[in-house]
Amino acid sequence: MHALERVLRLLQDLESHLEGAADLPEPEPIARFALQRTTPHDLRLCTAIVETELELWEDSGLHVRPALHPYVAERLGAYTLDDRLIGRLLDYPDCCIEHFLQGRTHYDHDPPTTVVLTEGFVPCRATCDPARRAHLLETTDDPTPYRELERELEQALHRLGAPTYHSAYQGFYEIHRPGGPHP
Repeated sequence: MHALERVLRLLQDLESHLEGAADLPEPEPIARFALQRTTPHDLRLCTAIVETELELWEDSGLHVRPALHPYVAERLGAYTLDDRLIGRLLDYPDCCIEHFLQGRTHYDHDPPTTVVLTEGFVPCRATCDPARRAHLLETTDDPTPYRELERELEQALHRLGAPTYHSAYQGFYEIHRPGGPHP
């Protein structure tokens, strides 16, 4: 199970818990935080957002998964709780989590070719194999399909009424080119 599926399952289990049909899901610190920050309406919206992201990404056939929408991320404590716990929920490799915990909070590699990342993910290196296996990173000659998926996601999530308000949120993907900034 990859990160978007895991997050979707957590949200669904939280809804079941609120209905009295299930125990508090794991990871418990995230579940407790989410229950303090959400209403049943919030949970339904978060579930719909992640379902939409998952469906459009799977239909696209692209390797790198989109970033977790900031509305969902905020309600799950991604900007508040322990970075290691959140990193594990999102399938970040331990090598990349350690890299981040050492204070490297921005992409700072000169990639050998164009690199597409899940927005907000900071790899330990531009060619991290565990990050590639976790659908967080890909080298490519043409990132255009990712930009197209990003536009499709933005339109679909707008139709759902998903707010986009987090200042650090730039989109679903980061693109880094050799020797220069990303477009």
